[in-house]
Amino acid sequence: MENIIEKLGPKFGVLSESDTAQLKVMARNEDVAVGDLFILPSTRGVERFYIFRTSQYANVLNRTISMEDVARSKLTMPDSYLSDDLNDEKLIELRGMLLGYAQREDDGKWGFHRPRRLPEHLTDVFLIDESNDGVVRELLSSQLGEKGIFMGYLLAGEKALSDVPVYMPPHAISHHIGIFGRTGCGKSNLMIVLIESMFRYNQEIESAGSGQKVSMLAIDPHDEFCKWPSGDRGGIEEITGKYGPGEWDGLAAPFYYLTAKDSVSERGQQTISLSRADIVPQDLFSIMEFSEQQIAFAHQFYSRHGEMWITRLLAGEVNEEEGGMEGAQFLPGTISAVERRVNFLRRGQTSVFTPFDPEFKDEYNSLLPEIVCALESGRIITVDTTLMNEMEQFLLTTVIARTLFMLRKAVKSANSIGSLEREISLSLGHDPDNRATGMQSFAGAMIDALNSGKLPYIKGERPARVDELPFINVVIEEAPSVLNPDRLRFGSIFRDISRQGRKFGIGLTVISQQVSAIDQGILTQLNTEITLALGNEAERREAIRNASADLYGFEKELQVMGKGQAILTASYKDVPLPVQVPLFEEMGFPSKSFKKR
Repeated sequence: MENIIEKLGPKFGVLSESDTAQLKVMARNEDVAVGDLFILPSTRGVERFYIFRTSQYANVLNRTISMEDVARSKLTMPDSYLSDDLNDEKLIELRGMLLGYAQREDDGKWGFHRPRRLPEHLTDVFLIDESNDGVVRELLSSQLGEKGIFMGYLLAGEKALSDVPVYMPPHAISHHIGIFGRTGCGKSNLMIVLIESMFRYNQEIESAGSGQKVSMLAIDPHDEFCKWPSGDRGGIEEITGKYGPGEWDGLAAPFYYLTAKDSVSERGQQTISLSRADIVPQDLFSIMEFSEQQIAFAHQFYSRHGEMWITRLLAGEVNEEEGGMEGAQFLPGTISAVERRVNFLRRGQTSVFTPFDPEFKDEYNSLLPEIVCALESGRIITVDTTLMNEMEQFLLTTVIARTLFMLRKAVKSANSIGSLEREISLSLGHDPDNRATGMQSFAGAMIDALNSGKLPYIKGERPARVDELPFINVVIEEAPSVLNPDRLRFGSIFRDISRQGRKFGIGLTVISQQVSAIDQGILTQLNTEITLALGNEAERREAIRNASADLYGFEKELQVMGKGQAILTASYKDVPLPVQVPLFEEMGFPSKSFKKR
């Protein structure tokens, strides 16, 4: 304990009052900020180091009755007080919350615990800064993480501790993440930092030859992740451009960037296309509003026509027989309403979803099988949506998320290689024995990929386990548009994934300027929240209410956070961690230097 105290530097203050709600510290008259961190060594019970975080402070005088008396006298009798006379009297009273304490565990490592105990009376208090950040890294190692997905540096007041990196564990990618912040607060920069961190993590796994990679489908509404317009760094194009043939095949092939542009020429960049045959009614229910009658008709029509259902609907091939179900007749207005809702998929109206009608030589033309195989192989894929309309973007995300979810369920259901093909077909609604067409073309492509080894669902002589496949995350930009309470009422696939996705290794990242606009059922399933600067007090209250870790005492910090500053709360971390996300163009990655210590 004495060795650690020696590294802390000069004493900053002394603990004056403490209870389970807040601590009060009397400190020297030095510059402090809301959010500054302090260490309090204590020998009460066993040797412990408490971490204290200031939430407010006040200037006080030592022996004078009140600051008001001194101020009045200085105003009316300016010669009665000289600045030198007051120097020894000036103190600062700090108030704040106890984050917890570190103590040695049986294995000799430092473990961090929630604040169920208090430090002893008149404990010395030391300020945490860059001169002693190595101590913080050691004491908080169980909370900071030592490997995984780099996010930024621990923030102490207004300063980032550049030697104290903060990581998310890889499994957090397969859980659900919320990223909340107003326009201009640094959400895009955070995403590109996380994306590069995932590439680096996958590179370590590839070099080691074992471990679970991470995969992400990241929607890029500003087309900036590929080339990154700020500074000298070139974004993902630069990252993957440094890969040799072996690394390219293991980390980026066949693509990392998809776009609606007509042509691209760089390696790993490809024009995206999905097929009408990839769409099932539930996908549309997830992105637009349908009445109960419209939902019933769409399901009935799909059950009869399978992957041809949109082609038949757009062609107006709905006769009296199609309008009836178990003796009930659907009104023409109901059928017309469903037709209107799929009209944006008509030929010439969309460049993303290709027509499907083999009778007229419109064969199955979709990149969906390759996207799924890539994500199941540990790939980070960004999708440029600048040329897509809102419906195309949301439908694209929904189709990919739903197919991944259904395929992972099929893998979990299969008990032998022989049953795996059938489970894949059934999960996609294709059941020839019962004359159900479903996603027949996509199912066939998946089985071909399975047999060729592109779809890594076979390990040796058995089906793969979910925990042997990559952690997958699907990013939902502008999340309130598809994850609001009204939309989810109609059976969104995202509700199913939010509740069950974790056990299948699939997580969602919800990005929004507002916390309050997201369905409460989705918010309660988030395991990781990254809260940047929010627009108003109501949103800050929602962020505090929905955080995975108690954010009591962080209200003021949420109010004054600057660009790139965030508070990380997670179910796998005991305390909230204030983090400074570095600018991507200036980012010095800590991996090698950190490992040497």
